Order: sequence, then C-alpha cells, then structure tokens
Amino acid sequence: MLGIRQCLKQCWVTRSMATCASYQERQRRALMYMPGDDLKKISKAASLDLDLAVLDCEDAVAVNMKSTARRVICEGLNSLSFGRTERGVRTNSVSSGLIEHDLEALLSNETKPDVLMVPKLDTVGEAEILNQLISRHTSDPFPVIFQTESAVGLINIHKIIKSLIDSSHVIPVAIVFGADDFASDIWASRDIHAMLYARQKVVTYARAYNLQPIDRVHIEFKDLEALKLESEEGFRMGFTGKQCIHPGQIPVVQQAFSPSAEQLEYARELIKSFDEHQLAGKGAFAFRGKMIDRPTLLQARNVVQMFEE
Repeated sequence: MLGIRQCLKQCWVTRSMATCASYQERQRRALMYMPGDDLKKISKAASLDLDLAVLDCEDAVAVNMKSTARRVICEGLNSLSFGRTERGVRTNSVSSGLIEHDLEALLSNETKPDVLMVPKLDTVGEAEILNQLISRHTSDPFPVIFQTESAVGLINIHKIIKSLIDSSHVIPVAIVFGADDFASDIWASRDIHAMLYARQKVVTYARAYNLQPIDRVHIEFKDLEALKLESEEGFRMGFTGKQCIHPGQIPVVQQAFSPSAEQLEYARELIKSFDEHQLAGKGAFAFRGKMIDRPTLLQARNVVQMFEE
C-alpha cells in the first residue's frame, strides 16, 4: 500500500487528481481575509456564504497583537461552525521569525484549520524550512496555499512548487498572487496592465502542477461593477478565484468565477457534437459558426468540470 505522500506524488505525476485527497478539488472562488485578533469578525466569516475564510495572523494584525491573534483564532476554530466554508489561517512569513509560534498554536489546537496560507514564500530554502517546521507539529502532510508577492518569489516560483511537492509534510494546493506587495517590490503601480506578466506567470505555473491560481485583491471594495469586470477578466485568464476584503465582494466574485448557464449549455452541446463526429470518423467540424477541434473540446470539458465541482 502506498502512503499518502507517495499516492499524492503519483497523482501529480499522472495529472490525475481525482484519485487524490480532495484538497485541490475544493472551490476557492472567493477567499476573504478576517483579522485574527477580532473574534466578532471571525464569527461574521462563519455566517457568510463563502468558499474560503482566511483568519489572518499576518498583515491584518499589529505586531504587538500576534499572540492575541493566535489565541483568538484557535478559540474561533474550536467554537464556531463554518458550515460549507473552508477554514484557512494565514501565518506570518518564514522570514519573519514568527511562523513557528503560529504553527505551534494552530497544529496543536483541538480544531485545526483546513488549510494554511503562507505569505511571501520567496525561495526554495524558505520552502524547505516551512516543511521542517510543519513536521515538528504534525506527523501527516498538511495542505498549504502559498503567496507569491515579490520579484524573487516570482522568479523562483517553479523551484518553490517542485520543492513543496517533493517535501514530506506539505501538500501545496493553491498559489495566491499578492499584487500589492509585488507592485511595491518592483516599484510599479498596481495598474492591472502593469501586473499582467506576473498574473500570467502565476496562472501558468499553478496550472502546470494542478494548483489553483488565485488572483489579486480589488481594493476599491465599494465599486462592485469594476470588481465584476476584473473578476471576469481573471476567470478568462485562468484564475480559479480572487481575494476579497469585504463581504459585499463575495457574491460578485463567486458568480464571476462560476460558468454561466449559457456557457454550460454551450459546453455540453459542443461535447455531445464532438462525440457524434468522432463516431462518424470526423475530426475538426463546424459548431455554431466556429471550427472545433480537440483543444476546443478540452476547454468545454473544463467548463463542465468547474460546474460539477
């Protein structure tokens, strides 16, 4: 019998995630941050129709409130029912020197988070340290989302992914693009065009290893129309979800990262027509005014798969 680590590695090699644990199959269309030192806001997250709630130990918490955040997050995990919402916790970065205290509290807690988010993972060395730290507090591999937030992190993204896949105690499941830190690091504006190369690279490497790419925050949280347009663009680029900072953003984002009824109907009919033409011994064919071949079929199957998930 293969152990879970060997089984997961085999799945990654064959690209057949269906036989693996369900970590990569969970929908993470909307990822919303909640300050970890505020139990009232954490309780609010538990009541939302939200894919992934991230209780934050990092940017949302002042340095002198880190220990309070760990205690409050553990209390929230133990006492609150989150329903269908996945419970995530963002730790401090490996380079901060605070992450070991985070992991000690979270992984020894009565109710552990469903997934960890690790910010500012910039090098293979940091990925290896993360694996070592997690191994001190649990005997089993643990699902991790990591954030790419710097030029160095983007350059090293391929090596970081491979290091995590090969590690003993980390199951990488998603990559979050931290656009604001990235823009600051490269001395750029956060204009969507300035971020295009980095966003495309995150999507490409995430998809190559069956990880979920999650797009940047839309900071103008009251402008829901602009959020809708940016979310739909991210969906077309290949992102599976988007970071949120306000409850009002959640339904807009989750709808944008779900196939519409029209898209689903089109995909299903295209697949049906493709199968019929295959039985007739035909390859490329015309469907509703467009030429269709196998790559187009695969795109249609992606749409149906998103709906089924």
